[in-house]
Amino acid sequence: MPLIPEGILDEVQARTDIADLIGRYVPLKRAGRHFKAHCPFHKERTPSFMVNTEKQIFHCFGCGVGGNIFGFLMQHDRLTFPEAVRQLADHAGVRIPDEAEASSRTAHASMSTLLEKVCQHFERRLLDPAGGKAAREYLSRRGVSARARQAFRLGLAPSGWQGLLEAAKATGVSTEELEAAGLVIKGRSGYYDRFRHRLMFPIVDLRGRVVGFGGRSLDAQEPKYLNSPETPLYTKGRHLFGMSQAKDAVIHAKAAVVVEGYFDCVALADGGVAHVVSPLGTALTVEQARLLKRYAEQAILAFDADAAGEQGTLRGIDLLVEAGLQVRVAQLPQGMDPDEYLGAYGRQGLEQLLDRSKGIFDVLLETALRRHPGGDTESRVQAAQFVLPTIARVPSAMRRSEYVRLLAERLRLDAGAVAEELAKAQPRGSAAPRAAQGGSPRADQAARPATRGPEALLTALVLDDAARWTRGSEPVSLGDITDPALRRILAVVCELAAAGLSASPAQVASRLSEEGQGAAVAELVELAGATPSKDEAFEDCARRIRAAARTRELAAMREQIQTAQEAGHEAEVQRLLAAYQHELAPQR
Repeated sequence: MPLIPEGILDEVQARTDIADLIGRYVPLKRAGRHFKAHCPFHKERTPSFMVNTEKQIFHCFGCGVGGNIFGFLMQHDRLTFPEAVRQLADHAGVRIPDEAEASSRTAHASMSTLLEKVCQHFERRLLDPAGGKAAREYLSRRGVSARARQAFRLGLAPSGWQGLLEAAKATGVSTEELEAAGLVIKGRSGYYDRFRHRLMFPIVDLRGRVVGFGGRSLDAQEPKYLNSPETPLYTKGRHLFGMSQAKDAVIHAKAAVVVEGYFDCVALADGGVAHVVSPLGTALTVEQARLLKRYAEQAILAFDADAAGEQGTLRGIDLLVEAGLQVRVAQLPQGMDPDEYLGAYGRQGLEQLLDRSKGIFDVLLETALRRHPGGDTESRVQAAQFVLPTIARVPSAMRRSEYVRLLAERLRLDAGAVAEELAKAQPRGSAAPRAAQGGSPRADQAARPATRGPEALLTALVLDDAARWTRGSEPVSLGDITDPALRRILAVVCELAAAGLSASPAQVASRLSEEGQGAAVAELVELAGATPSKDEAFEDCARRIRAAARTRELAAMREQIQTAQEAGHEAEVQRLLAAYQHELAPQR
């Protein structure tokens, strides 16, 4: 999606009062110059949710959530940043000019209409008294009720090479449109239907629109499952089967049960486990993990108890943990999938299985010991090396530390050595260290700057008054700021000021909402508000930051001198010593 011009963000923000926006969702009460309310994001008895109309930001002192108008809508309605901007722009009457995108939206709407008609076509074929009888009997044997068929809009692609093609042509749909939607394939002798004699599972986006299909073979046709190819509406790995149906239940439970296949998802939902989704019969992806994080706090993996299921579970654990979800694993009996377990033990038995799900540490350690048995030193080290790549992905430093302690204790290894190996751990299945892969820092890390210390207070005071950055007597550069998130916030302030634009907290948060730092901006504003003698506090922070930067600079120079001495580069040693003495001279 093209970037939305920053001028549009500013205009939307100028036309939208944050109190008016939030007041549509929760009742606000005047509290001095601002407003307060019961937080819409967590349960509380005493209002701790504050709306700062002067800075046009909100902040909850209970759960820590905060940001500007875009951040609120992203949190409340689980929208992406562009979605929130567009929704607020529509309400404020701000047009987002993009002719290419407007044309693309028209094409998307046309394809969406076509896919909806095709979905209805497949539904009718399944309900056909004669033609759909065998497929309905198959569903009945699998325990899928009529209610579930309707909820998931299951259908039937009859046998035959051109059934859909001919039906679509009869309604004026062109072959080119069908091909673009991934519904027909061009062969040597012409076009033919992609899906033939298959039970059809519509792939639906979060707005309830059909974007593609998954087809399960009803005979010996290979592959057993066939998905739509990528189209302008459907990108593999971005959608979750059943998410549209499960969304409300996932939000309510704050958790999602993740299963492997279409049938598992339909069967569990039919059996009363409403918060269930599936990664479309393929390996879980980063985008799917992030999608889950928008709605859930916890994910319970319930993959098949076979080798492929174990690999899927390990990959799923890594991706979901890195997305910031709490992860547990429901361990099925060997040879059983969730659908079969439900049939054998009923809803109560399945719920008990989910309740007994294990934490990732226990699952990983059990797997590691099974793969590296023996108990000798080498086996125990290999077991630790198996577990560490996942621990390295855990966002919480405290949890990582506890996992290291437990791992060292269980495997009878030195905790310090395990911690040292953790720092070098590579992502599972990767041949390169994380820092060398060219990827950006984890969003959750970038979004959580330090909120204590001189760097945090200085940043808070600059957000309070951007002019402080340049008028201080002890100049500080961005390079002096060690916290990357705080450095990014200050960089945005500098960019806005250099462009002659307002560097208000709301404007800064607009540039950072997509990076997940809106809450950090709101928290820093509260910190500044609680600070007396702000200019004096700023000067003190600047002095301390420059002193720390100078200490680091001198330490780096000493390290360079030592390296040159060890290498026997005498001329370089003399040059570096002279530079070091020159740096020390002002301090004498």
